[in-house]
Amino acid sequence: MLGEPLPMSYEPANVDQSALVASREQAWMRPVHQITLARPISLPLHLHPYLVALNGASDPLLAATVEMALDELSLAQADGVAGTGASAHRIGGWLLSSQTPDELAQAISALMQVNTEASTTARYQRLADRRALDLLLDVVGEARIATHLGRIQRWCYLDPCRKLRQLRSTSEAATPLRLSRTEWASFIKGDLLHPTVARWLGEQPATSRHATQSCYAKSTVALEQADAAMRRWPQRFANASDRIAWAVLTLLHGDIQRMPAIVASLDAATQPGEPLETLNALSPLLHAMCLKATS
Repeated sequence: MLGEPLPMSYEPANVDQSALVASREQAWMRPVHQITLARPISLPLHLHPYLVALNGASDPLLAATVEMALDELSLAQADGVAGTGASAHRIGGWLLSSQTPDELAQAISALMQVNTEASTTARYQRLADRRALDLLLDVVGEARIATHLGRIQRWCYLDPCRKLRQLRSTSEAATPLRLSRTEWASFIKGDLLHPTVARWLGEQPATSRHATQSCYAKSTVALEQADAAMRRWPQRFANASDRIAWAVLTLLHGDIQRMPAIVASLDAATQPGEPLETLNALSPLLHAMCLKATS
């Protein structure tokens, strides 16, 4: 769903599976194996995730895909407060398994089906996006995920703090992972949490970045504070990006709702005929004001 990591020659509108695999194998110069999602997940075939075979730890493509993943992180975090934090993450991670490629593809397909006690129309648990996998780890803990992997002995990925995370299986028999209503409610906040974390980390030097799990907890609190600000300045909050911007500013500068200069800027009326700037549009200016106030 996030696009191809490499340029491809197929046309999405009319591609069949054989042509799709052939195009990908030509681009990667490696065997490729399609992960066919369960029928309730209604996506075109070219949007299903897939596996690229590696020839052991010395395969040069391993290092190349790590660089791709790092570049994706850099792009998402590059502009900090002024960015969107929404750049695509296409490299899901690196897996080690004793299964055949077809068996592994089926096992991953099963992991990506939504399984929750909550009432939802969602069907696709998009763990091919490593941000979703990292958030799931935060929600349910490493021990539960370990029993869920079965014969996927190891699943490695880069987290938002550029750390290599390793999930290890504890049993060859996979235990289904069913999310409670509370866990599901936390997991589906990803659309807000991921860009919040990316924009926040983009303003921090790598040496001072928090552990990923504390990022989610702190970002959740900051987004709740954004809801309070939205009630005070509803005209400044047009969509989710405004809530995210407020959360990022809060993470960087604390309770900005108590800063007189910030309050004055948000209370200020516009000239007749001029549109009122949203919080997201104002966020670089507000960030600069906060830095000046604390310098």
